Amino acid sequence: MRSDELQVVADENMPGVEACWQALMPALPVRIRRLPGRQLSATDVADADVLLVRSVTRVDASLLAGSRVRFVGTATIGTDHVDLPYCAAHGITVASAPGCNARAVAEWVLAVIVQLAAERDRSLDGRTLGIVGFGHVGQQVATLMRPLGLRLIACDPAHARELPGFPDVTLHALPDLLAASDIVTLHTPLTRSGPHPTWRMIDDAALRRLRPGAWLINAGRGDAIAGEALRHWLENENGPCVLDVWPEEPRLSPALVAHVRLGSPHVAGHSVEGKWRGTWQVVQAAAAHLGRSAPDGASLSAALPGHDGASPLLPPATAGMSSIRRLAFLLGQVIDLVGDDVRLRDSVLTSDPVQAFDALRKHYAARREFTSWTLTLAPDDPLRDVLIALGFSC
Repeated sequence: MRSDELQVVADENMPGVEACWQALMPALPVRIRRLPGRQLSATDVADADVLLVRSVTRVDASLLAGSRVRFVGTATIGTDHVDLPYCAAHGITVASAPGCNARAVAEWVLAVIVQLAAERDRSLDGRTLGIVGFGHVGQQVATLMRPLGLRLIACDPAHARELPGFPDVTLHALPDLLAASDIVTLHTPLTRSGPHPTWRMIDDAALRRLRPGAWLINAGRGDAIAGEALRHWLENENGPCVLDVWPEEPRLSPALVAHVRLGSPHVAGHSVEGKWRGTWQVVQAAAAHLGRSAPDGASLSAALPGHDGASPLLPPATAGMSSIRRLAFLLGQVIDLVGDDVRLRDSVLTSDPVQAFDALRKHYAARREFTSWTLTLAPDDPLRDVLIALGFSC
């Protein structure tokens, strides 16, 4: 170990740490050690100056006490896994990556809604989507859903009367939103205290407010829904329900998995762009903490890996398929909802379901966001304008 080297410990599954560090702080001697995030110990970080984690690492006194760590960067939009009061009291700067994977999560939610609509061969035009939590992700969901003709409503106590930039989205209290929505999608942080706690906010009473046959999607925090209440709701033939995040994750309830329409292992935000964006944001924050300025021209787009995957195909308009089924076919090539669901169901049957869950996340296939794809389709294709609005090049 060189005495002048900055010591960095980073989650082994956080992409691009070395590339982002080199782009932003090329002149700073650094040693980056990659370790499993869920198993990080006090011994692992004792000599570290910088700690870079994801949501699977609990960052508190048991991990940090006695260490040299003075900067913690979490490549996540939330910080509920970080003991912020402890860090503040011990002079440890904490940075997160708000909005880093908002676009990826919104694309996943759109793919889910289109898939459910295609299974019923039902247009989404005029149906009501209730967005619970209107931060970075909720706003991206609203933006992406506009081209599909849905009526958009939202619930977020942070916005008292209006939503700047979204005049077409009306605000409702949670009970009213649940009763008014055909589809409900959750995008809240996880909080247990304060005026508006979200822990188990969707409980038995909330579920009873949903319209018969309403669709429920959670790509925010798993414990925003009470697991037993949800399982009971689904056992009584309500739903469909689609979960990317789970109550008491990563220890999934096999009974709950059995009753959801589609499930995935907390990967809604796992686009290549989203994950690298999170890394870039926390390394940027580390540079600021260290008093370092990025070289001219340093950018995430330059650091991102390229890709040469085959472009997804849209069935021709003459194929006898409805527009919603054509769109679902296309999006299924970008986001493998069905395959993720099959693999998740298999994982809960293994001898070590937690390890299997983590393996699914670690080995999740590279997924690129819509803006990285160029589609070939007829100039007069009825979906052209929709696809352009969603970010595809046509």
